Amino acid sequence: MKTLINRRTALTMLGATTSLPILSRPSFAFLPEFFTIGGGPSGGVFNIVGTGLADLLGRESSDAIIDVQPGGSGPNLLRVDAGQANIGITSASNAFDAWNGRDPATPDDPITSSRGLMTIMQSAIQIWVDARSDIRSLEDLRGKRMSAGQPGQTSWLAFENLLASAGMTIDDIEADGGELVPLSWAESHEALRDGQLDAVMWLSLWPHPTVRQNETVRPMRALSFDPAVIETFMSEYGGGFARTTLPEGLFEGQDEPASTVGTNTLIFASEEMDDDTAYAIVEAIWTNLDDFKAVHSLLGNISEDTVGRGMIVPVHQGARRFFDEHGIPVDDAEVS
Repeated sequence: MKTLINRRTALTMLGATTSLPILSRPSFAFLPEFFTIGGGPSGGVFNIVGTGLADLLGRESSDAIIDVQPGGSGPNLLRVDAGQANIGITSASNAFDAWNGRDPATPDDPITSSRGLMTIMQSAIQIWVDARSDIRSLEDLRGKRMSAGQPGQTSWLAFENLLASAGMTIDDIEADGGELVPLSWAESHEALRDGQLDAVMWLSLWPHPTVRQNETVRPMRALSFDPAVIETFMSEYGGGFARTTLPEGLFEGQDEPASTVGTNTLIFASEEMDDDTAYAIVEAIWTNLDDFKAVHSLLGNISEDTVGRGMIVPVHQGARRFFDEHGIPVDDAEVS
């Protein structure tokens, strides 16, 4: 593996040769020659964020060849664990399930190698309806036509768990002419926008631009769930989740807060990544934070109060060193 020299090393070498004073700082560990990021489906948020992250890291290690792979929360955990990607984007709830062998993709092989680098976004279980609809609860979805992604995907499984928490099943939705239609994200929202679906459920980042785009046709509203349903969900399926409130005004038709459950989205690596590289990645993002936030509007809430919080899995020691040096609070892991 060849040695990469970036502008930090060049400036240090220049200072040494000209006897100029150089402020001491932690050493910057350069990326390997080939570096892979686990992103998401083409055009999706994970893909956009992964591509923006690749551009940012590429400026810091200009000789590194950085590839962004399509993936998603679950596939990224598998690829980083297998050494097929260096870092990835996932949700804390997915990481929790994989750690405990509860992810359908890894039932016999728990993934306990994941180490958090930085929390970057928040997601929540959301069921969107036309704000003028009479659908106000899970019970009101009986006999309705809706989508919750595709069988086996994270959102579909979360919906099954949410229904179970309310004493319901998919059969209840499909009673009296209802239907749970297996559609992609784009297909689901196009159908909701066109009035072909009554509701769409997703474990989604918020406030998602696609939902706001729907409001060019009809006002949107997210359902609020009964406290007893949330209590059961948190007790039975809540690993990696926390109670979350979607604020009034989040969508055009959201005239009151909506109670739900949510999880964090994080950048993660394997425990096999050396501490200096993990430190350098976090340093590169943090020192270019305005550029990183500009990659997508959903990154706008990153702050000292969020980056070290709620990763569920252990924080990588290199990332923890960076946070400790900068006085950034870090949560302990919730898995063991």
